[in-house]
Amino acid sequence: MDRKNKFTIGLLSTAHFVMDSYSSFLFQLLPLMAAKLHLPPAQVGLLPPTLTIASSLMQPVYGVISDRYLKRSMAVFGPLVAAIFLSSMGMANSLPVLMMLVIFGGIGVGMFHPQSAALVSRAASEDGRGKHQGMVMSIFSSSGTVGYALGPVLVAAVVTRFGLDNSWYTVMWGLAFWVVLFRYCPSLEKRGRDVEAPSLIDALRAAWAPLTLLYFAVVLRSAASVSVQTYLPFSLQQDGLTTTAISWVLAGFLFFGGVGGFFGGALADRLGARRVSLVSMLLAAPLLLTSFSTNGVISYALLMAGGTVLNLPIPISVVMAQRLVPGGSSTVSALMMGFAWGAGALMTPLVGAMSERYGFTRALMVMSFMPLISALLLWRYPKDGREIGLPAKEALAVGD
Repeated sequence: MDRKNKFTIGLLSTAHFVMDSYSSFLFQLLPLMAAKLHLPPAQVGLLPPTLTIASSLMQPVYGVISDRYLKRSMAVFGPLVAAIFLSSMGMANSLPVLMMLVIFGGIGVGMFHPQSAALVSRAASEDGRGKHQGMVMSIFSSSGTVGYALGPVLVAAVVTRFGLDNSWYTVMWGLAFWVVLFRYCPSLEKRGRDVEAPSLIDALRAAWAPLTLLYFAVVLRSAASVSVQTYLPFSLQQDGLTTTAISWVLAGFLFFGGVGGFFGGALADRLGARRVSLVSMLLAAPLLLTSFSTNGVISYALLMAGGTVLNLPIPISVVMAQRLVPGGSSTVSALMMGFAWGAGALMTPLVGAMSERYGFTRALMVMSFMPLISALLLWRYPKDGREIGLPAKEALAVGD
């Protein structure tokens, strides 16, 4: 791999770190914004799915626009858009304004991912063999995970020091890195369409039954994960933790979740995708439930362990879909994961309504049972076959 491609990979991996640090600001700021705007939990629960719809569910649309019309603009300007709008959330003086900032910030996040992942994949495979592609996509993906985990700590430090209304100070590192991207990000040349690839309708028709099981298993897992990210800060706030302490606990949950996702594919290589996914869901439920039933260091340790196993199946689920549809794996996996994660996030208003009646901690305890239902669906999923090697480069490329 030549120096130019290494630079492209490093540049976009760093951009991924910067970008995803903004995408997790919302979860840290939710309790503060709820107090400022006097929002009930049900209204708070509208914000995470709004961000998910704008950033994740719309990614196929951004990808089509990128492929057809724009060579590099979405990868370059996505971080700028996200930085401007998501850093300004603390300035919102009403729920509609806050929703607008979340929507436009989510669009910036969604703009960046499809094109930048394609640029990194191309840079990794330009040696003609692609032997480093899996490793490179791991670096790119994990960079975003680290940024996502550190985002709450970064915004908490700024808000604690300068006040909620000055959260826009965090725009500075996004703006600075946008200048670097604008100067050095390469263009993405248009590629020809693979005429032998099956249509999405044919792929779904051929494997609709196991895909449906897998889809709803991912929806329920995602619902548990997003609910914890959304309402954990409220629960910790009621326990008397400071804004800084809450940010570290939330960052730990996100970080260890990323660690689980990073190693999930390797475990599935050795033990089987269905088996690892099933066991991880069976472990996640009691770990999370026990975490919300205890206090102090033990509670936080169980929470981190629960986050790790809860996110183990993220890359594995993509690969399981790829196995079902070998001729159109990238498209069907990207669509399934995007819509599954979004559908899970859309359940957060229900958790908010539950929190109003029973409290945040009890609502999270109820959501801790979702992985068990996910495990039941995976139990009905076809068992692992003899071929258990995972196409890591494809899984990581579409799993972010």
